[in-house]
Amino acid sequence: MKLDILVRVKCNWGSVVRFYSALLGMLVGFAASILSAEAAVSIQKISVDGRGTVLVVRGEFEFTDDASALVSEARSSGARVVTFDSNGGNIHAAMAFGRAIRSLALDTIQVRSAQCASACALAYVGGVMRTAEPGSIGVHRSSFSGDAQIDGHSAVAAVQAMTADIMTYLIEMGVDPKLLQLSLSVDSSDMRYLTASEMVQFGVTSSSPAGQQVAAATDKATPNAVEPSRKAEDVSSEARDQALKFVEKYHEAWSWPNDMALAFMEAGYADTVVFYGKTVTRDDVLQEKTVFAERWPKRAYSVKHGSEQVLCSSTCAVSAIVEWYAHSPKRAKTSSGAAEFTLTWNPSTRKIESETGNVLQTDKKVREPARIISQWQQQNGECRGGSGNSDETWKACDRREALGAKLKAVGWCYGREGQAGYQMEWHICGM
Repeated sequence: MKLDILVRVKCNWGSVVRFYSALLGMLVGFAASILSAEAAVSIQKISVDGRGTVLVVRGEFEFTDDASALVSEARSSGARVVTFDSNGGNIHAAMAFGRAIRSLALDTIQVRSAQCASACALAYVGGVMRTAEPGSIGVHRSSFSGDAQIDGHSAVAAVQAMTADIMTYLIEMGVDPKLLQLSLSVDSSDMRYLTASEMVQFGVTSSSPAGQQVAAATDKATPNAVEPSRKAEDVSSEARDQALKFVEKYHEAWSWPNDMALAFMEAGYADTVVFYGKTVTRDDVLQEKTVFAERWPKRAYSVKHGSEQVLCSSTCAVSAIVEWYAHSPKRAKTSSGAAEFTLTWNPSTRKIESETGNVLQTDKKVREPARIISQWQQQNGECRGGSGNSDETWKACDRREALGAKLKAVGWCYGREGQAGYQMEWHICGM
């Protein structure tokens, strides 16, 4: 098999990076001598300075690779950190390794002198705490390599299903699904290595204080385990925050191109949904969403800040006002307005279980995304006029940037070359 695992010593984040960078060349040669022809994965324990254990996963992921080998080794060795030297491979196997890493509450690091590209990035984001050097994580559009006899329709369906699986996995791991959008923009024959800022932006990395020891996990540790000592109100508050983030991401995704938007929808709904008063299947919901998306291929949807209301128990009910602008270039039609919606979201499954709402207002003879521009102007004012050290100011700036991206996606640009700031206005791009 192509996948082998080398076991290294547990140490803090900084020493792991330095240690692995220095000895990577030695490990490459040593690994060749310990590969077993019988084993799906080869595991070797090496002790260095008596400081603990790090697992190094090397090689291409194959469909037959069993993540339980990693689980067994982590438990027997007490390893708390995993790192990679892999140029990718099978997506499902990589996600299985990522879920195994998360189930044991392990952390991941990646250095530029090794490689974690393509499917390997999916395994890497399984880490609870994730640290990576700039240029060490590579993404691209993976080729569909199914049965050679597969027909075109089945191939398209399989690719859509794979996209939905990856989207679900990224959401599960707390990574921005827009990472997949970036990946799909890079040809499978090329590779796009992420910058430090991109890793932070997409949630690929998380911060960890220098020298921090990773907390030990028990054999029963699971990704969603809740500590018994935590107060109920703390858990409810966490669920509330997660629900709000999901709803924000939901409307951001609905503003994406159709293929990405529909993949998010497929990943975001439960198998059975109470949809505007009727119990239907997820496929029924997706069919309706698909018809709408094809009718209005350019969309900008944004929740009106401050309108959100959340109530959580075992599930979370989220109500808010969303404003929209939709455009059909083919039909030369536009639609604009505001609607009230309520979603019931399950924080355990991270799926929508019910959806309802009603239109509050539709705008007549509107040619521009006036409502979205108005939201942008409000957030721009709070961003520029607030205290630079205030969390609320930074959040307003983030909301402004998100709104600006939605406007640009529907063909609207801010300012023109050579204009002063006070002269800049929103206009149709290229005009």
